Amino acid sequence: MRLHALAVASVLAVQPSVHAAEPLASSISCMDAEGIPATVVSTKSGKRVPIIYWKSETFSSSGWNPTRRCKEVSARFQEYHQAGTLEFITTGRMNGMPVLCVSKTDGGGCAGLLYTLKPGQNATATLKKLFDIRNKPGAAPLEETTARLYVNFETVVRNKAASGVTSSPSLVKPVAGPNQSAPLF
Repeated sequence: MRLHALAVASVLAVQPSVHAAEPLASSISCMDAEGIPATVVSTKSGKRVPIIYWKSETFSSSGWNPTRRCKEVSARFQEYHQAGTLEFITTGRMNGMPVLCVSKTDGGGCAGLLYTLKPGQNATATLKKLFDIRNKPGAAPLEETTARLYVNFETVVRNKAASGVTSSPSLVKPVAGPNQSAPLF
């Protein structure tokens, strides 16, 4: 019996360790995707994958048109990506307001603000709509706990890249203009 346990331990010791998949994203920025401001992931393989299209004019009257929101939120995505905190996107509350934020773990708390929602806005519904998440086979992945929704960022990028939701470099261009860094709403 002792020899058998030693043999199993020896086999396990020489097995290569399992590592998480290499992140797809090399950078995240706001680009013009066929006339629509979009948060775009540039992958390490050279693909440009739009993950959010900024179409709503809801906040334009307060100075936050789609282009400005795209630039600000895309810059935050990039900041969290570089810091290694962009694992999951979830909902939360900051300063009494509903928000979309990043979390390092499924079930974890907000580690950084992506953007603030309007008072009373349903954060879970907004997150589902933002990433076009549907409750059907083949839709974007989601992790729902009883309290909050968690969307795995890398899986969203992988699914959108695999489903052909990518753009050629000629159709996705950097958005011109200065990058504002004021609060969103």
